[in-house]
Amino acid sequence: MTIRNLGKTLPSLFLILLLAACGGGSNDSGGGGGGGGGSNDTTAPTASITFPPAISATEGNSIIVRGTAADASEITLVRVNGVDATSTDNFATWQAVVSLAPGDNTLTVETGDIALNSDMAVTSAEIQAYGPAFQSPRNVVLDSVNNRVFVADSELDALFAVDLTNGARTIISNSSTPDAVNAFINPVGVVLDSANNRALVTDFGLDALLAVDLTSGVRTIISDSSTPDAVNAFSNPTGLVLDSANNRALVIDTSLEALLAVDLTNGARTIVSNSSTPDAVNVFINPRDVVLDSANNRALVTDLSLQALVAVNLTSGARTIISNSSTPDAVNAFISPNGLVLDSANNRMLVNDFGLQALVAVNLTSGARTIISDSSTPDAVNAFDGPTGVTLDSTNNRVLVTDFGLQALVAVNLTSGARTIISDSSTPDAVDALGSPIGVTLDSANNRALVTDIELDALVAVDLTNGARTIISDDSTPDAVNAFGGPLGVVLDSANNRALVADRNLEALVAVDLISGTRTIVSDSRTPDSVNALSVPHDVVLDSTNNRVLVADVFLEALVAVDLTSGARTIVSDNSTPDAANAFRGPQGLVLDSANNRALVIDPSLEALLAVDLTSGARTIVSDDSTPDAVNAFGTPLSAVLDSANNRALVTDEDLDALIAVDLTSGARTIISDSSHPDAVNAFDGPIGVTLDSTNNHALVIDGNLRALVAVDLVNGQRVFLSR
Repeated sequence: MTIRNLGKTLPSLFLILLLAACGGGSNDSGGGGGGGGGSNDTTAPTASITFPPAISATEGNSIIVRGTAADASEITLVRVNGVDATSTDNFATWQAVVSLAPGDNTLTVETGDIALNSDMAVTSAEIQAYGPAFQSPRNVVLDSVNNRVFVADSELDALFAVDLTNGARTIISNSSTPDAVNAFINPVGVVLDSANNRALVTDFGLDALLAVDLTSGVRTIISDSSTPDAVNAFSNPTGLVLDSANNRALVIDTSLEALLAVDLTNGARTIVSNSSTPDAVNVFINPRDVVLDSANNRALVTDLSLQALVAVNLTSGARTIISNSSTPDAVNAFISPNGLVLDSANNRMLVNDFGLQALVAVNLTSGARTIISDSSTPDAVNAFDGPTGVTLDSTNNRVLVTDFGLQALVAVNLTSGARTIISDSSTPDAVDALGSPIGVTLDSANNRALVTDIELDALVAVDLTNGARTIISDDSTPDAVNAFGGPLGVVLDSANNRALVADRNLEALVAVDLISGTRTIVSDSRTPDSVNALSVPHDVVLDSTNNRVLVADVFLEALVAVDLTSGARTIVSDNSTPDAANAFRGPQGLVLDSANNRALVIDPSLEALLAVDLTSGARTIVSDDSTPDAVNAFGTPLSAVLDSANNRALVTDEDLDALIAVDLTSGARTIISDSSHPDAVNAFDGPIGVTLDSTNNHALVIDGNLRALVAVDLVNGQRVFLSR
């Protein structure tokens, strides 16, 4: 590739100007551009960004920006955020590798030409660099000096830092940061030891207390079954608190049903309180988290099974119930109290209860419980879905809560109870968030994708400009008539302004009016009759030339044609139509290749892509582990889209977590995008549906586990989140 810039044109421009001064060249005085051999070009080159989309998000810290440019004169410069673009075709197409700052980034394109025309901001796109997404955030602690929190994620086996200004997440320590020594298995509790520039973390997979250096991420075992010995060894350490005055950590162990003190110099563990220390009164059953109330020489502990807040005397180990369903009464009784933080200025404890899905204030004198924030306090906006850890940010009159259902860090205003998302992976926001998306089709005329969601039982429109989601049809939009029971495949019938949806539980093909959301049964076991009734219709494709829809039915192991006028069903291909050769075992994905009078069918049980002749029903293997060979063999292929311009099908594979290109002549498979193509940034975790945006050379991929619509650059395999 070559890099072009304006500086390289200066000798040529000097020569032109010299000739003009000597009377050479054109006498035309109407030009306004100054150069270009007498050119009258006064307009800077135009440009567009083809990837990433106009608004997107990424877990990475850089992006390859691709685009196009055009001009009447020779283009000499394309830059993105000050980075010179490279090109092999004089900037007709170009790309630039641009670093991203944590948070929101504007990608601004600058152009220039040989006539000295330039535009410092010819086009732009927005991308949010929010860092690696949470999977199961469990506990949180505030680092107010650096305006950040530390979050332990038990699924990612990582300690995160979250910037409280922009919500950007950074991995402080995991199995590759800085290395795999003492790698986490299941980190749960976290507390800040700022005097030693470290976090202390409990890991109940390791049965250990670890120190994490906040500069390097290095993990050191402070206490486990061999450090310093096996006395009072951990069995399931969870919550912890730092007692710096005594150079110890107080650790809850759920399996031991105990509160232990850990000497931070030698790691020795001592029982502070359990069923025999000092006695069996108010014994722990399932203790979860702990805070220190040093002014009263006690620890305060939540117990999930006791549904209580318990005070532990740090001298004797005696336990006293502060608050439960009878102390002082049953008002706002706990169900599953978990994370807690002391608000000593207000003589109260703030407790997360994921049974109540609420933040509860407990008066430390009376034990009375008050709801600070839940789905009706003050409203349902950003309602909790599994609150766990909590830390107090008194300067801002708020608490910060980790929620493993929302996979988010949430700020709760302590006056109003209002909840604000500080950090999550939502793109562009959490409105009408996808639950379990499956099918997708492109509605290019309206610049949107139509997505089926089997958790929401809905058809959702996703705006391709900004990623915003809108419910087109669900059991209350517009009403409950013919409500979805498991919408899977979807195809656009633009001529009739409707979507056609396969619903597995209704065993039906359903038409959805794209203006009103009204659902109408096109074909089921009663419409028009029960002949060749659908059983588990999975994917659909429109064959408008023949006024029909083709349906892949998993249970029937068949390709079925549905007449769009009558709803009548005809078997196009099954194990007896025309014969049993290459019989289906569970067809799911489907695409029409009308130029070749065939359907292309994905069968995950066969781990194959098949071609079905639409006249005879004969099935031919296009690609499987022996056609043409085993290179990049399918694992669990689920869906496909036709890329006819390149004579290939694009196939999602849930087992490989990949988007694969299949050559339709040879059957050869090439990885377009997976965790190593081009890298692991925004890696798939269950790609299902796929549609093609050929105008921008993107694939749009539904990832069910990520609950996201992912844009994939078909040039280099880059992935960004378009809607999540």
